[in-house]
Amino acid sequence: MKSARVFLWSMYVHLLFSIAVPVGIVVSCIDEGWNGVGIGLFLCYLLEVFAVQIIGWVCVGMAVVTYKKEQWERLFQGWTLLKLRSIPFFVINFLYSVVVWFILVGGSRGILILLVPIPVVYTCTLVFQSGCVGICYIKYLRKYLEEGNRPSGIHYVLQLLAVADVVSTVVIRKRYHGDGIKYLEGG
Repeated sequence: MKSARVFLWSMYVHLLFSIAVPVGIVVSCIDEGWNGVGIGLFLCYLLEVFAVQIIGWVCVGMAVVTYKKEQWERLFQGWTLLKLRSIPFFVINFLYSVVVWFILVGGSRGILILLVPIPVVYTCTLVFQSGCVGICYIKYLRKYLEEGNRPSGIHYVLQLLAVADVVSTVVIRKRYHGDGIKYLEGG
């Protein structure tokens, strides 16, 4: 799935923007306060934030289309790409966010703590979007495998939870794809 690859790259671009834009704003505004460069960087960042979300939802839509077309191998590849290759993104994003928000909340004497849920919800949305791709693949497995060999329905929920999604992906990948699942017609 090309949309999964684009979504993954957009997450890493978001990470670069999340690091570079605040530094650029601080450097450009250090002497004279908010100026055109600082405002421009901030608006560029907001545009990028919305673009990543749109790309994520397009990826979810493409996963549903891929499921309906019964292109199982493409769905599997997109899902594992998103879940496993995004691990460094989420680790770096978490560590960077903890440091930055600790400094911001401390520097504002607690006032900015009200804004902390915004990046948390944003990151959870990225996990949710990639989880929707996983749900499509799990739905395929549960639909076409024999009843005693199907993955548990709990994997639907696990795909939507940070960290649990990776564990679920590794378990399913090892159990079902490691044995070389034969994809049905259309895949």
